[in-house]
Amino acid sequence: MIERCYVMVKPGFTDSNLIKRAIEVLESRGVKMVDFAYITYDEECAKLHYTEKSGKPYYMELVNYISSGRAFGMIYEGNNALTICRSTVEELRNSLKEEFNVETDIMRNILHCSSKTKVGDTMLELDTQREIALFNYLKKKEI
Repeated sequence: MIERCYVMVKPGFTDSNLIKRAIEVLESRGVKMVDFAYITYDEECAKLHYTEKSGKPYYMELVNYISSGRAFGMIYEGNNALTICRSTVEELRNSLKEEFNVETDIMRNILHCSSKTKVGDTMLELDTQREIALFNYLKKKEI
């Protein structure tokens, strides 16, 4: 099934060589990047991005981090793009950390990937749709 997925290189990790490597690996897995841009989350958009975490004690730390600088957003498309991108991003987090010798932690990692959300027995793509909409909104603000 053709899907779209949002992948983001988070603030502090937007080195062009790191971005290029992430793109190479993702595209080698059979998904195609159909849009990309440098974006900057303001506090309001950061809160929307992390809305499902709003009740967590670390919520504002996430909001502050994601709005701390420019990120690089990418939209990928392909058969089962969400599954492919999620598994690839999990692998990339470790390999990019080693390859580019960067420090990360649980709150400040290199990449974000949207996912499907399960509510009861129903899979919803609201996370992905919300993140793609935020990306498009922020991309327009950057121009």
